[in-house]
Amino acid sequence: MLIESLLFACLSWTAQAGELVIDDRLHHLGNDDVAQWTGSSVEPEGVRLDLSFQGAARDTEAVLSIFHHDVSDRWRIELNGHALGELLRREAAGVYHYVVPPGTLRDGSNRLSIFAGREGDDIEIGKIRLRYQSLREALRLGTVEFQVIDADSGRGLPVRITIFDAGRAPVDLYYTDEAATACRPGVCYTRDGRARLELKEGRYSAVVTRGMEWSLARQEFEVRFQGEAPKLLLELSREVDTTGYVAADTHVHTLTYSGHGDSSVEERMITLTGEGVELAIATDHNHNTDYRPVQERLQTGPFFTPVVGNEVTTAVGHFNAFPLDPNDPVPDHSLTDWIQLIQGMRQHGARVVILNHPRWPKIETGPFGSFGFDRQSGSFEQAQRLTVDGIEILNSSWLLDDPLYKFQDWFALLNRGERIYGVGSSDSHTVGAPVGQGRTYVRSSADDPAKIDVDEACRSFQRGQTSMALGIFADATLSGTTGMGGLLTSDGASLDLALRVAAPGWIRPRSAHVFQNGEEVATAELSSRAGEPFDETLQFALAAPASDAYLICVVLGEGVSGPWWEPLSAYTLGATNPIFVDADGNGRYQSPREIAAGLLRSRAEETAAALLARVDPAVGVQLIDLALDGGNVELRTWIAAAAGGAPERGPLEYLSGRLSAR
Repeated sequence: MLIESLLFACLSWTAQAGELVIDDRLHHLGNDDVAQWTGSSVEPEGVRLDLSFQGAARDTEAVLSIFHHDVSDRWRIELNGHALGELLRREAAGVYHYVVPPGTLRDGSNRLSIFAGREGDDIEIGKIRLRYQSLREALRLGTVEFQVIDADSGRGLPVRITIFDAGRAPVDLYYTDEAATACRPGVCYTRDGRARLELKEGRYSAVVTRGMEWSLARQEFEVRFQGEAPKLLLELSREVDTTGYVAADTHVHTLTYSGHGDSSVEERMITLTGEGVELAIATDHNHNTDYRPVQERLQTGPFFTPVVGNEVTTAVGHFNAFPLDPNDPVPDHSLTDWIQLIQGMRQHGARVVILNHPRWPKIETGPFGSFGFDRQSGSFEQAQRLTVDGIEILNSSWLLDDPLYKFQDWFALLNRGERIYGVGSSDSHTVGAPVGQGRTYVRSSADDPAKIDVDEACRSFQRGQTSMALGIFADATLSGTTGMGGLLTSDGASLDLALRVAAPGWIRPRSAHVFQNGEEVATAELSSRAGEPFDETLQFALAAPASDAYLICVVLGEGVSGPWWEPLSAYTLGATNPIFVDADGNGRYQSPREIAAGLLRSRAEETAAALLARVDPAVGVQLIDLALDGGNVELRTWIAAAAGGAPERGPLEYLSGRLSAR
């Protein structure tokens, strides 16, 4: 009894005065025998760490300080059977801190458990200390309060608050309101513009944003331990007018239903409102996700219209399908034939099907690479055919260094006659990666984001009445009457193309490019100024095409280097969907492949070289492809005769390549 009394007296003194070393070793947890670190063993100890220690009960808060490294999946922390949360998902090695609520510690024996949510994530962990202080005391935290309002109405705005130190590194945020905010290191989304946060004492910068249609506000501030909380009032203004369109993100994930990433479905409701997404397509992997019950509970209904969707995740590609019934079985994702896969999605009610990230995870191994996509003819070696409505040209979670690379893929599909429209999305799995950073602007008669007609929106996707945006809004019309997805019958005169380009003051558009059947036919430099919103309508007088054609506009801008909206590549971008031109006046559009097929049927005595010299390059490539792939030996011989004088570029170069590969 004397020894026990002395022990408890010692523990009580420690609880008042210092810290307890629970474990001074480093451990390798996981299931891979890989030498990743120098401080722990190569062989993992398993996916669970249980530690017993002698402690003292405490009716106030305490802190666990834990060193860990390479945490990217879910690892839970329990103390005496009480959940303390999860390890912070940080790959950087460091000491991280976790609150022990009052009443969790016991006098005498205590048990700390750290275990994997699922096997496969190898981490290094250890050097665990129990600090008998509150988190505020241990880290010397101070408080800051934010209020963000609409400069025009004075009402609170859902926003993203990004906080960083002098080195532009994100800072840890403590004691956040989990019911009203979605926060991660350096990031806090708030649904009403209000947030009360605690940080380690020091000087910081905050940037407040609400997606690409709004201005940006900056504020420096200082917090002090036990000092008075600075109260920051910031204003944002709407800088990009998108009347007639709504901002859609067709590719959105949650940890709750996708099983990876870090954004719960509740947090996703708040991040969607904070980024100004107005039409939110739920696309968890092989799950029909319905946001509506959570949206109603969190009172985010006024800010966006939700749509039940599913990222049908297969061995041959990922497809976003919507709308779906949340109570129906999910579409069959075991199929490997594209046509059967997409038919299955449509049989479940999907009116829109989009092929996601066709070049992910690598250009060579994504769906296009795997199926041998020809970037000139638009064909696949394995004779697959895409019967989708759209293809992700912009995915802000996976950008290529060349902003036009995936456009060239798309041009080839259009030239082959596939009526597939371009889509922009975020593919966000986390709170920190901005949902809606990549987005699609969808033609809509509704201005109220809570009352978007989903059927109308689906028709806009099907008809190409949409544009893509990575920070820049673009819209185009021909002759003042025909918009994206529409058909203009040409009278033989020049084409008057109007391209509207708009961006907030923190994004700088630099150049506009017009493509006809995939070939650049016009360009213009843009004189945007730093800090000033840009909104100009460019006028292009284009020569009337000799045969039917389509026009697509792409606007390129400077990248955003700030942590509040940092994309994965050094550019911003806006792009239109095609406007089709009926050049022969027959009232319909013929693709380059259809035109090529007609030319082959009526070629008379004309040589192949002469024919290729007078047609559009896109038509020429399709003409070669049809001639070489057909069973007519005479036709193959006729077209092959044109290869002798192949230039460096164009259809004859394509012909030479095809012949050398045979």
